[in-house]
Amino acid sequence: MAYNYGYMALMVKKIVVCTAWGSPFSWTHAAYNMMNLTRPPGVDVMFTPGYGWCPARRHMYGVERALEWGASHVCFLGGDQVHELDILVKFTDHLESGYKVVTALVNSRGRVNEDQKPFQSNAWKQEEDKFVRIDKEDNPLQEIDTIGSGALIFDIGLLSSLKKPWFEEAVIDKDCNRVTTMDTRFVWRLRNEAKAKILCDCSIGTKHLEVFGIDDSFSERFSDWPVATKDNKTEMLNLMYQL
Repeated sequence: MAYNYGYMALMVKKIVVCTAWGSPFSWTHAAYNMMNLTRPPGVDVMFTPGYGWCPARRHMYGVERALEWGASHVCFLGGDQVHELDILVKFTDHLESGYKVVTALVNSRGRVNEDQKPFQSNAWKQEEDKFVRIDKEDNPLQEIDTIGSGALIFDIGLLSSLKKPWFEEAVIDKDCNRVTTMDTRFVWRLRNEAKAKILCDCSIGTKHLEVFGIDDSFSERFSDWPVATKDNKTEMLNLMYQL
């Protein structure tokens, strides 16, 4: 199918948000969170799942729907996350200030590299021949070179600078194991092939949902967890799930 990529959007007109998940058993709290997201004034917002046999294909599906629906921008928000309710408003403000790609940090599950703490967020700048993970405490707004697609928005016109497939899995051995670099490679291509500057707003709050096996150690690990009362019940739910 031939698509009309149009021209680079000077204003945000229509955002298609893709969760890049195709399962009907997506996280309930993520669904409630997305229902309550504040829509940027004057901007159409549509949501789509991502169908396909692998993460790359599910991302491709979302982009294809955005092209079919005439979107000016594509946004990925993970179906296993919750986000601050004004994330789309903040993304739009940054886009209309001149950036073509905007993102937010999402904490990882477990430990990505040996040199970092468990559950830290990851975004990288390139320094000479290596990638250096940014420290969000350095500045709430930082230009970066690559990041995952957990909370990402970009001008759909940038796709005209990329050869397909836009997203691609990296199978590393004959047992069909893969490395999870599909999304970071895509963002890297936006930076290097489409020549787009990428702004990371480290101030935007996100939560990566997970299920833990609870054992006796949790009583001490979370001994400072606030106690829910009748008076603070709503506050506690908002704290946990950003509904």
